Amino acid sequence: MTITSIEIRRAASLFLPVSGVLALAVSAVPASAVAEPLLYGPDTCIQGYVWREARPGDTVCVLPAVRDRTATENAHPASNKDPLAGSGPESCSQGYVWREAFDGDTICVTPAERADTLADNASAQSRKQANQPAAHQANGSRRVVFSAVGNGEVFSIVTDPDTGLVPDHTPLPFTRTLDIGPEVNMLQVVATGRDAPGPGCSISIDGTVVAAEPIGGSGHCIYVFP
Repeated sequence: MTITSIEIRRAASLFLPVSGVLALAVSAVPASAVAEPLLYGPDTCIQGYVWREARPGDTVCVLPAVRDRTATENAHPASNKDPLAGSGPESCSQGYVWREAFDGDTICVTPAERADTLADNASAQSRKQANQPAAHQANGSRRVVFSAVGNGEVFSIVTDPDTGLVPDHTPLPFTRTLDIGPEVNMLQVVATGRDAPGPGCSISIDGTVVAAEPIGGSGHCIYVFP
């Protein structure tokens, strides 16, 4: 039997258009994994950190206690000021300095709080979720970041697992990144500073902070896997 061109066209009309066929074909193929959008865009903080909000639009990521302290300082901008101290109406009382969370920030705080603020500024990008490595790499390892923050230099910084000596006079802030396997059951960093107040520290795993100490604390952060 001979099939005519009319019959071929008539048979083709019984099927979906090419675009429909392609759509079905695409839907039949498993979709590749797509990263979930970050809740607050590129400024989303890693878990355990929040925006500082020293002024509108300040998205430097800090510990919640630091944001609370910053809000209190902002609520009392005239505190610790002495207009006769020599730097005009924004002069600080003796023993206090400008916070300097941003250019023109003249909130008066203790030197330790300013050091804390400057350390947070220096660590800003490392605390953004968008800058973290993919969690749980294909080989099953995890990405660990040890941090020591503050001003001045250190006598020493020791990490466990240890990946080498941190020389005397190393300036702060300091970070060390390494990948660990399932055999590691404890993480710690001990930072001994040369200047007061002592360094703060933190440990993060795949972008989540699991241990932290503020500037002026013990300088010792430790995490034991459950």
